[in-house]
Amino acid sequence: MARLHEARWERLRATPFLAPACRCCGLGLEEAVADLGLAPLSGAPVPPGTAMAFHPLRLMVCSDCRLVQVPDPAPAAAPPPAPPWREEGFAAAMIAALRLDSWTPVAEVGAGAMLPAFARRGVPVLQEEAAGFDIHRARRLRAEGLEPALLLVPDALAAAPSLHGLAAGLREFLAPGGVLALEVPSLLAMMQGRRIDLLRHGRLSWFTLATAEMVLAQHGLVVFDARRTGREGGGLRLLARHAEDRGKPLTPAIEALRQEEAAAGLGTAEAYRVLTARLLEAKCALLDFLVGAQRAGRRVAAAGVPAATTLLTWCGAGPELLAFTVDEDPARHGLVLAGTTIPIRPPAALAAERPDFVLSLDAAGREALARRLPGLRPWGGRFVVPLPTIDIV
Repeated sequence: MARLHEARWERLRATPFLAPACRCCGLGLEEAVADLGLAPLSGAPVPPGTAMAFHPLRLMVCSDCRLVQVPDPAPAAAPPPAPPWREEGFAAAMIAALRLDSWTPVAEVGAGAMLPAFARRGVPVLQEEAAGFDIHRARRLRAEGLEPALLLVPDALAAAPSLHGLAAGLREFLAPGGVLALEVPSLLAMMQGRRIDLLRHGRLSWFTLATAEMVLAQHGLVVFDARRTGREGGGLRLLARHAEDRGKPLTPAIEALRQEEAAAGLGTAEAYRVLTARLLEAKCALLDFLVGAQRAGRRVAAAGVPAATTLLTWCGAGPELLAFTVDEDPARHGLVLAGTTIPIRPPAALAAERPDFVLSLDAAGREALARRLPGLRPWGGRFVVPLPTIDIV
């Protein structure tokens, strides 16, 4: 009888009714990309001995629409802090293209990081919190006479528990003839760079052009221009319009990006099996390096404080493998990295301790490391860049 019950449970567990639903198309998620175990809810450094809250972090892909997503978001996790937005040229170009002036407002759904560049040029700005933004909030704003000609959404789509709730609100809020400018994390860039360090609580979806178009199209929004950006490991900047707005034809960049994603096989199941293998390879390579250095009697320190410690926690790396990390911010000195007990020290600690290797934790390349830490060479220390593969220079 026990075997019968077990067999019934195995069949029941495999049914799509019990699987988490895809945020884009609603199909049950059954294809796992990576199970990263327990990860801290916050990536911010903490004082030694602080009790940390953890939650499972896993990545899945929808077998129908191919949206890569975190299916079971941590209830207490806040969206990660938005990286700085420094592209003044984008603001100037959008002001010129849309002929924005003191009577044509610009709004941002998010932290407001993009608005200062417009305010400095005399354009009125409005910031709306992303949490809870939906069609009802958009209608209330429009009833107050607010209709932005340019609506900026730098990070909210990736952090939205309800993609369709947010997309419906964006369509409703955008003024007729206006432009919606979104920035979303690029799945292709993450795959190419094996960027385990970018996977964290609070970031729920990773997009291709196709998946972003699919979400927006269901709410009468059409992506007419796209480009890849280098922001936070690689993203997509998408410009969208209302479907009935015929004055903004698709640019050649749309077809170019479609071809690039097709060449990478992002519409096939095989691409996601390859991603699973590559993320595991990156983890094993870093762990092999750290363990090998310890066995050889070599000391490894680190440079930088990452926005999330997923790479280290997935590897199970603590101060026994990574003695400490250095950071220029005095407010962080004496703290430890979230999810580990790796201490944060001032940069002078490198000269005092003279480690054999310095591992980059903030995705800085070899040139950036050399500029930031010029004093490493006198004792024969070497820089280590962990992703996409171990690079020792």
